[in-house]
Amino acid sequence: MSNLKSQAIAGVSAGTETQLLTKWPSIAAMGLGKFLGQILEMIPIRIFGLKISNLLFGLPLAGPAVALYFAQKVIGERFTITTKSVQRWSGLGGRMMQRVELADITSMQVAQQPGQEFYHASDLLILNAKGDVVMRLEGLPHAEIFRENITKARDASMQVQASLATINARK
Repeated sequence: MSNLKSQAIAGVSAGTETQLLTKWPSIAAMGLGKFLGQILEMIPIRIFGLKISNLLFGLPLAGPAVALYFAQKVIGERFTITTKSVQRWSGLGGRMMQRVELADITSMQVAQQPGQEFYHASDLLILNAKGDVVMRLEGLPHAEIFRENITKARDASMQVQASLATINARK
């Protein structure tokens, strides 16, 4: 007979905070990255399925884009969803810069700025009950998917809290 406790989700227990997902923003989070994105979207006419601006400017802008990518990893940020919160962390350092509890999130909006379209990126605005923006996650690739992950984590957290309250009320 095993002494191991069975868990509904491996590695996750009700009393601890567990990391669910970490996402790095694209270079569309930086002003220069958005500028490069605007240049690459400048001429929308397509030849053989490729935009003319991508053909003309893609190779010359590849060097600066790669440099921005590595700069983003060093001086940029990363965003993490846990079982209890959404967190903003410094790029390579281990410093948490901001934290919003899942229970405090009432809605989220996706806002795409000029230049982010090329990277399929947007900003994700996290709002509290008053409608104030409590966190802005800039330059997220496919921000709609990250928003859905936050929603699922928030809903699961609320269901767990409700279940624990019901269990504690029985005692």
